Amino acid sequence: MRILAVDIGTGSIKAAIFEDNFKLSSIARVELEVGAEQDPEAMYKGFLEACRSVSRDSKLRFIDALVLSGQMHGLVCIGVDGKPLTMLHTYIDTRPAEAVKFMEERIDGYRLYTETGCPPLFIYPLAKLLWFKLSKPSIFNSTRWFLSAKDYVVYRLIGEPYIDRSTASGSQLLNIHSLSWNDESLELVGMDESKLSRLCDGEKPLIELPRSIALSLGLDCNPPIFLGASDGALHSLGVGAVSDGIAAINLGTSGAFRLSSDRPVVDRSRSMRFFCYYLGYGIWIPGGAVNNAGLCLRWFRDSILGSRHSYEDLIREAESVDLDRLNPLILPFLSGERFPIRDPYAKALFFGLTIDHRRGHIVRALMEAPIYTLRWIADSMSENMLNARVARIGGGGSSSKLWRRICSGILNLRIEYVGFEESSLMGAAIMAALGLGYYSSIDEALDKAINIMDADDPVPNEVEVYEERYRLYRSLYESVSRYHPLLT
Repeated sequence: MRILAVDIGTGSIKAAIFEDNFKLSSIARVELEVGAEQDPEAMYKGFLEACRSVSRDSKLRFIDALVLSGQMHGLVCIGVDGKPLTMLHTYIDTRPAEAVKFMEERIDGYRLYTETGCPPLFIYPLAKLLWFKLSKPSIFNSTRWFLSAKDYVVYRLIGEPYIDRSTASGSQLLNIHSLSWNDESLELVGMDESKLSRLCDGEKPLIELPRSIALSLGLDCNPPIFLGASDGALHSLGVGAVSDGIAAINLGTSGAFRLSSDRPVVDRSRSMRFFCYYLGYGIWIPGGAVNNAGLCLRWFRDSILGSRHSYEDLIREAESVDLDRLNPLILPFLSGERFPIRDPYAKALFFGLTIDHRRGHIVRALMEAPIYTLRWIADSMSENMLNARVARIGGGGSSSKLWRRICSGILNLRIEYVGFEESSLMGAAIMAALGLGYYSSIDEALDKAINIMDADDPVPNEVEVYEERYRLYRSLYESVSRYHPLLT
């Protein structure tokens, strides 16, 4: 078995080759500039570069399959000449919040949520479509296709746009019950599905990769291409969190807390505090994602410190700071927030800083902050009988023992570390291996792919302190949220 898995992420393009029993043979990473808009062509070139980097070894030029993972919620407009009319608008772009107001004036937002699994929220492509129609009608009317990040790469590879149902389930355009395009969504924006990518099952092979394209990726073969799934869904698969009671935590540029279900599940509250997306195989992924996780550390390192320090150096400073009720607390909303508050105007807040605090205190507070938001999501899910008994963690931040301990304390859960940070790549490889018939079931594949390398159990006295800080965190947000629009 030799599978090339590529994750088209927000902060980077990552490619890896997995061999028998999911042994990692080669991995490469190409950094991307993170922002509200990203250059789709730079993304495609990064895709090519990452693939060529992992296939430099002659034996790795022969693979059994190419499988894709991709960021969710992006939208790029493609003109009739096949070229981008716009940049890729990412989940960080808060401008479509204006369109959400327009949406909620015309339809029942909760009904749309029950149909699509996506509450009225600025991150979704439906809101972006409405924003383009309202604010840039000439671009909207000139667009041949509206594509996600992964769709664009697929389009550049094979000349036609296709989308897997998993990625589509994060668009607010897919009905999560029928797994087809949602009529009410299309009627709201005034378009038909001909302007969207063709829906496919990502767990099945799509086509054989054209020879010329395979050569551009550094390959000496014509492997089948699997569309795969969204990066979030594949993260859940990649850490083995597809059974009842096993949560998946992702700590990357963004963060997420997810469970799995054999049916679509939405919040009974009209607050609509979590989503319900699709993985594949008849598995749905209810959960919540946050804009501001590793993004906060990246901002602090690059924009405040001027990139003079490595993440490892900063985390070492945070490790020297003990947990204390008097440590500073941060609301990390540098780019609005998705869940559970759905607030595009949310702003960051540093609370409790004194002359006695040093840089390590700030870094530790930046590490704690997104986990308090994930706890808030987990609490809302528990109210809907979606309960976790253990959580498995992945993403770049999962390599930090301190961050894993913080997760265990704040969530009051056993945190299991699978020892492989790039969980979405692993999930993609598992999906392709199943599609090729190397394994007869998900459980059989997971048995070969997943190894628990470390675990952290909640420490009662730490849980008590974190609980107090979590309550303060929520109170701070509720106290200052009414002022956020004043700075918008």
